[in-house]
Amino acid sequence: MKYEYTLDCYNENGNKKEIKFKTSRELREAAFLMLEVRTFGVHSWKEVQANELPEKVRTAFGCQY
Repeated sequence: MKYEYTLDCYNENGNKKEIKFKTSRELREAAFLMLEVRTFGVHSWKEVQANELPEKVRTAFGCQY
C-alpha cells in the first residue's frame, strides 16, 4: 500500500479512537470517511458527506448538518 494514515475516528456513539490504516489511494483533504473496522483493522472505507454521518459523530466533528 502506498499511503498510510493515522486518523481520529468516532464510532456511532461518538466515542473517539485513533485508527491507523493503509490504502493505495491518496485521501482528499478534509473528507469524511466511513470505515468498516474488523478485528484486524480497517476492512474497507468510503468517502461520505457530513449529512451521512451518525448524529453523534457529526456533533463530535462540530458539523452543522
